Amino acid sequence: MSERHQLVIGRSVLGRPIEALGFDAPGYAQPRPPALLFGAIHGDEAVTQLMLERLADELVERPPGRETWIVPCVNPDGVLAGTRDNANGVDLNRNFASTTWGTERRPGYHPGQAAEDQPETKAIVELIERIGCARLIALHATYRMVNWDGVGETLAREMAERCGYPPEASMGYPTPGSFGCKYGVERGLEVITLEVPYLDVDEQAWVECRAALRWAVDLPT
Repeated sequence: MSERHQLVIGRSVLGRPIEALGFDAPGYAQPRPPALLFGAIHGDEAVTQLMLERLADELVERPPGRETWIVPCVNPDGVLAGTRDNANGVDLNRNFASTTWGTERRPGYHPGQAAEDQPETKAIVELIERIGCARLIALHATYRMVNWDGVGETLAREMAERCGYPPEASMGYPTPGSFGCKYGVERGLEVITLEVPYLDVDEQAWVECRAALRWAVDLPT
């Protein structure tokens, strides 16, 4: 069994806790960079929270092959309200401090008044800096695809083989100020955006993607 660490990494606009769950690799595991997985950065994509809660439950009994941190729900206010944005009306995946922040603005994708001015964004950024992870996996809905940024192509293709979703180098539209822009494109880290369906039964996305998620936290370097 794996010891599970639980901590509050920040609070939402309305004061709700944003929780992270940490799992240690067993002592016999080969040293590998830590991984971070997060979901529900958009409140109308709550299926991603359910998937990561399932993964967290599994990691208690079957430890990961590397130090792993899971933030099931980045945007608790949005999840409870059923809205994409946080309680300030900001799309948190346009709020990261990349050089593209605030450019190519489209209706419905408000990036905030300044880069990383939202408490939910700050919580994720500070956690990444604290644990020094180089493998970053964001779960989104509603497409079926495994998108990558930075040096994530190999991992994206490996995950795609296990979930049956196509690997894609581009989302097909601009994503200024996104998580992938900051940490993948500009910092050159291993960034994956796993897009799963949300209009099907909750279990379907988990069943389809379980092997891919386990692969990401276990064996690959």
